Amino acid sequence: MTMTTATKTATKSRPKVLSSRNAVGLAPLGQASTGPGAMRLSDPVLKPDIAKLKEKLRSDPAFALKTLQSAGIATATGKLTKRFKG
Repeated sequence: MTMTTATKTATKSRPKVLSSRNAVGLAPLGQASTGPGAMRLSDPVLKPDIAKLKEKLRSDPAFALKTLQSAGIATATGKLTKRFKG
């Protein structure tokens, strides 16, 4: 398989990753901005909220099913959607 001229050009024109960011373009932990979309599920400040959500999902099957449906993972009957091999 050979690369076309268009592919070579597109590859060469990609922006360089900034040195202050890691390979995927994110700032190192502790230097992330507080803007929308900057939080990670592993951030320590989210730990209490994640714990509450996990407990709610465990204790309330109707809420868990509704959450899976809103994510497109489950159907109304609780089976996996076709996208998830259901």
